[in-house]
Amino acid sequence: MGTLSGDFYSRSLRVTQHVNIIIPDTSEDFWTVIDDELRVLYLLHGLGSNADEWVRFSMIEAYAKIYDLAVIMPDGNRSFYQNMGTGPRYFDWIAYELPSIVHEWLRLPQDREHTFIAGESMGGYGALRIALERPDAFAGCAALSSVTDPQMIGREFPDLMWGMRELEAIFGEGGPTEKDSIISYARDAVKAWGADAMPRIMQVVGDDDPFKPSVKALAEELGELGLDSSFESWPGRHDFMFWNGAIERALRSFCGLSQE
Repeated sequence: MGTLSGDFYSRSLRVTQHVNIIIPDTSEDFWTVIDDELRVLYLLHGLGSNADEWVRFSMIEAYAKIYDLAVIMPDGNRSFYQNMGTGPRYFDWIAYELPSIVHEWLRLPQDREHTFIAGESMGGYGALRIALERPDAFAGCAALSSVTDPQMIGREFPDLMWGMRELEAIFGEGGPTEKDSIISYARDAVKAWGADAMPRIMQVVGDDDPFKPSVKALAEELGELGLDSSFESWPGRHDFMFWNGAIERALRSFCGLSQE
């Protein structure tokens, strides 16, 4: 497997930013089940972690080879992948600037049908938001145990944040509101693009995950909007013991393979 770890200057962030990249090669450590075309996956980390998270705690490198995927894993800090009102623009970095850099430097596919996005927890929120606002760029999105509404984090899990000041730094004065929820973004996206233009959305969450009720509710709401949205749950918690299996199911879905 080819693995790259490097730094790119981001105009959106005004800082040099770390990115990990996996490129499938012809080595014989694993054998691919997809032999025809390379796909690209942008894989986002959760709150309190960084670009190394998926490489350290999952089998993503093996999965990249098996399913013939180039995997791009950027740092998102604690941003919820938002454009901050008076600070770095993480949404622009992930949704626009990084794909251009990846295409320019690595000549990876950039067309919609070969490009996907996924993430867990905060990364699931970022993946959903980016996919809904850029349906022209992503054919599918997998949100694993995702935050569906940042208001819930401030209300039910306040110990995860540095208080209201951090939430206001990310979402603006007063902190997150209903407009920052994924369902709000979905409604706006359907109005702007139409439901048929939206990417396929796969949501997965563990049975013992405290986020399960909100994830299930969002999946139902997306279905009511007419989106191609699926929901799966099985025993598991909010951790990589669950997400490692969940991401493989997502990759099989992206590749059009049946679940085994």
